[in-house]
Amino acid sequence: MSILPFVTLHLNPWRNYEDFRHHTLAQRHEYVLGRLENARRREWLWVVIVAGIGFFTDAYAIFSVNMVNPMLGIVYWGGPDNMPDSYGVALSIATLGGALVGQVIFGVAADLWGRRKMYGLELVVLIFTTLGVALASSGAQSSMSVIGLLIFWRFFMGLGLGGDYPLSAVICSEFAPTRIRGRMLAAVFLCQSLGQLAANLVALIAVAGFRHRLLADTASSVCTGLCIRDVDSIWRLIVGLGAVPAFIALWFRLTIIESPRYTADVTHNSLQAAADVSYFFQSEQAAPAPEMSQIGDDVGISPAQTRSGSSASINSSDSSLSEQRPPPVELGSFWNAFKLFVARPQASRLLFATCFCWFCLDLPFYGLGLISPRVINTIWYGNEIPEKSVFDYLLQNSYQSMVVVSSGAVVGNLLAIFTIDRLGRRNIQLNGFFWLFILNVVIGAAFRPLSQQSDSSALVVLYILSQIFFNFGPNTTTYIMPAEFFPTRFRCTCHGLAAASGKLGSVIAQCFLAYVDFGRGSNHKGIPVPNWLGYGLLCLSAFMLLGLLMTYFFIPDIKDPEGKIKSLERLSEELFSSDSGTAAVDPAREA
Repeated sequence: MSILPFVTLHLNPWRNYEDFRHHTLAQRHEYVLGRLENARRREWLWVVIVAGIGFFTDAYAIFSVNMVNPMLGIVYWGGPDNMPDSYGVALSIATLGGALVGQVIFGVAADLWGRRKMYGLELVVLIFTTLGVALASSGAQSSMSVIGLLIFWRFFMGLGLGGDYPLSAVICSEFAPTRIRGRMLAAVFLCQSLGQLAANLVALIAVAGFRHRLLADTASSVCTGLCIRDVDSIWRLIVGLGAVPAFIALWFRLTIIESPRYTADVTHNSLQAAADVSYFFQSEQAAPAPEMSQIGDDVGISPAQTRSGSSASINSSDSSLSEQRPPPVELGSFWNAFKLFVARPQASRLLFATCFCWFCLDLPFYGLGLISPRVINTIWYGNEIPEKSVFDYLLQNSYQSMVVVSSGAVVGNLLAIFTIDRLGRRNIQLNGFFWLFILNVVIGAAFRPLSQQSDSSALVVLYILSQIFFNFGPNTTTYIMPAEFFPTRFRCTCHGLAAASGKLGSVIAQCFLAYVDFGRGSNHKGIPVPNWLGYGLLCLSAFMLLGLLMTYFFIPDIKDPEGKIKSLERLSEELFSSDSGTAAVDPAREA
């Protein structure tokens, strides 16, 4: 499909209103839903690319810290493990705390002023803060605090990447045909694992590119002189390259229209929504109108009325257009409507359930994955980490992270894509929480004897399995379900709150694992080793059980008795209409 319609849509000030102006609001609404439901592969694939490339960038920015932290330790503190624990924790918390704030702010803003107005703004923040991190310096003779600058830029980087969570999920769900909505959302979430993998690959290639210089500078674990300069160049290169996919994603997002569901259901501008989908889904040849009988009663819109090449247009003074224009959005009225919505028992229960499940997931996921070098080295070497040269340490850090984390994550995401619409979100989440509980208990209980062995391949395999069930389980489904359950008016806000709950859990886990002392044991050579990972997994396994119970009792299925996936409109109506009648579908009208 040509990209020309997407570009000309925003360059051309005229809209094809004439084809839809003489139809009723209900007819235009039916046309919008019909066109979305009958989108062809090239059309919905474009939406996945637009949403996914931004999510790829977010994951790269989050997980590149795994590769960068040891390099910062070498450059500023004399060794890969010499960075003070408080500094490493502060960098992680700054990123996750910024994401928490960004998820709430951008989620509310997208419901207030529209998805498209926010879609791209978060990437602008991410681009500038990425460059800020890459250019951070200690100044002449340490005149500035480099860790202070890094924490500052990482917080605002988190603000930008956090905003992408609700926007990517909701835009994808609102554009997706019902029959493949789960696969589309799971495909967008796959980009998180791909972004994490890309961060490892870029680090691996960058270190390999400096191989001769690093080996020439030093062959020991001590890095001085030119070695420090080279490592400093490597970490800045890794971080700075994260701005490249963000630039690409920004261009993609400037080519997408406002969500037609938001335009029609929230701003009540069905004329604009019909014109937008007519332009957005046009191809080289004018396509006939979708059959309305596929989604409801036939409203009699002829094929000629869907063609986007009509020369007829209307100006801003047309009375039918002015009637469609919504009043200015006010924050006060939005919050009044939102409070009325969450005051309903079913709405509050479902919002709490989605928030709590994401909270339970992110406690172990980020707690044991964000500061990856410490975790990966512990698993890979069984607490007997050999002394290596700087080159070998950095190269193996990237390689081991790919094997232990990224391989399992990508496999789990692919399994989710192929089964999400068949097995259902709820079943996959239940299955994932169950096996994560079992695996965490097994790894935690067996960690001490397994880490005392010279060969720790059993720990590596168990950890890979846990990564598979994270992503073929609640890591994917907690991202998908808030984008489907809630009404269009509050979909971004609720998704942002659920995502922010997860980030709150990740911040708590970082603090818990950093400052709680679990004591020390000894390996098979009698060398003292810490027991923090095994005990940490045992403690965090309880939250997997809580997530399982919350999913079982409070998370609904989105399939009807015939096994068909429900549309967003039907799902919202069935979930919330019992609270206060039909007004639950559009609670904003109560304010």
